[in-house]
Amino acid sequence: MKRVGKNEKNNYQFLILSFLFIVGAFCYWVSLPPFGFWFFVFLVPVFWTFVIEYPKPIRFRIIYCGAFFFWIASIWWIACPHPLTILGLLALAAYLSIYWLLFFAVSRIAVCCFEIPAVWAVPVCWIGCEFLRNHILGGFSFCSLEHALYRQPLLIQIADIGGGYFVGGLIMLIGSAVGSCLVSLLNRKISIHRCISFFFAGIIFAAALVYGFVKTTDFHTGNSTLTIAVLQGNIPLRLDDGVEQVEKTLNQFINLTNQSLQNAQAERKSLDLIVWPETVCPIPLLEYSSHLKPTEFENWSEESVEYLNNQFRQLQMFVKQLGVPVLVGLSTLVFEEPPTPNRLNSALLIDPKNNQTNFRYDKIQLVMFGEYIPFSKYLPQNFFLKTLCQEAGRGVEPIAIPLGGERLFLSVNICFESTIPHFVRNQILTLKKQGKEPAILINISNDSWFWFSQQIDQHLATHIFRAVENRRTYITATNGGFSAIIDSRGVIQKIGQRREAESVIGSVSAMDYETPFYHYIGDIPAIICMICLFILIPAGWYKNC
Repeated sequence: MKRVGKNEKNNYQFLILSFLFIVGAFCYWVSLPPFGFWFFVFLVPVFWTFVIEYPKPIRFRIIYCGAFFFWIASIWWIACPHPLTILGLLALAAYLSIYWLLFFAVSRIAVCCFEIPAVWAVPVCWIGCEFLRNHILGGFSFCSLEHALYRQPLLIQIADIGGGYFVGGLIMLIGSAVGSCLVSLLNRKISIHRCISFFFAGIIFAAALVYGFVKTTDFHTGNSTLTIAVLQGNIPLRLDDGVEQVEKTLNQFINLTNQSLQNAQAERKSLDLIVWPETVCPIPLLEYSSHLKPTEFENWSEESVEYLNNQFRQLQMFVKQLGVPVLVGLSTLVFEEPPTPNRLNSALLIDPKNNQTNFRYDKIQLVMFGEYIPFSKYLPQNFFLKTLCQEAGRGVEPIAIPLGGERLFLSVNICFESTIPHFVRNQILTLKKQGKEPAILINISNDSWFWFSQQIDQHLATHIFRAVENRRTYITATNGGFSAIIDSRGVIQKIGQRREAESVIGSVSAMDYETPFYHYIGDIPAIICMICLFILIPAGWYKNC
């Protein structure tokens, strides 16, 4: 009878722990878009601290299954472009769930095996896992904990010190401090070190709030301003769409460009730049070596090349008639090695004053299964993924695009490159070493594949954090998402309406930038947290924790 009672007690405790874990995961989910109940994010570590501090571990299959369903519910939009992309959704959710397992396992080792206070162990382990998630397999930072606060500028200003990692770590610090104290109260064991930890966590949170208040109020835009129009389309796309849909998209942006010019003239403003989203221009830029001829490539002839060149010249003529530089998202076809040209996903500045195509940025960080397939050269030519994915080549380096006679520079990133914090930071530092430090960051994206889902809100959150981390004005031109102008505090100055095709016109300060502390230390704090993971794992195994 005694053994049965013990089993019943264990089962009861297991159910309680499982419930607390699920409630924490649910709070995480509803704190993110589309719900946006941001204050729930601080409850996530409160509930999870109970799970971490309990002497007997929760079954890891519960954590993995809970994480899997969280990711399915959060990034289901990956299945929108084509029915077969459901396979990619399942694979990605299964992969991302591993990081939750790692977080709980290492946190328990730190707290239960080495008796490190949860208030310090939990944020360190979380940051370490997030650092790995943002680097392995190219990185995936959607639905980070800190993204729940993307509309709360006061709480995210510390991102300019240690990146978004610091904001996520702060959430974990506060929540685990509260959770740890609640565990003590329930166990009726109030310890001094928990009280001291709670006190210091409160001081850190208060300091972060004061820092946020200073940064959001002490804001100077400067006198030198530019008027920029960022275009937003609203035509959803699928991978199996035909030529008609592509032409419909192009016509929409031609009309929006003309509308931008008319709106600016009506307000007696002079446009300095018009920005088109990613790949909305179906007219490619052709580039090939002098010793090669188009006829050496499959399905290419002199006539087809001349036709596309004429199309591109008409595009240049259109911009010349506008009299305003246009940053266009298009493909560049590089004829360098038969049998097929190398396709690059590009952002090209078309200047009405000259016909040069020198200022072109080619996307570097490609999307897996969207722009490249791992080990594709070993797969059959008719492999089903190859028929869906139009593979692209990688760009080489960031490009400083001058605006206004090289008096200031722009730095462009394309699509999901904006989701990777260290990528955008490294772009700026690289250009700074060349003496061409960019004053404004521009992202061009085509989110129309995801049919106006919560993905466009999640993508907007990454733009806001890149603005704060790098203390730069951040402009995003998006088809099927939000086009916006975001200042260096992460405050949205102008934004398009959901599902609307429109031109978002705003004034941008050329002096609204500074060198943040994040540019000096980079991800060193996050790397230290990651190293702690690799120390705790073998140490826990050695102690048989």
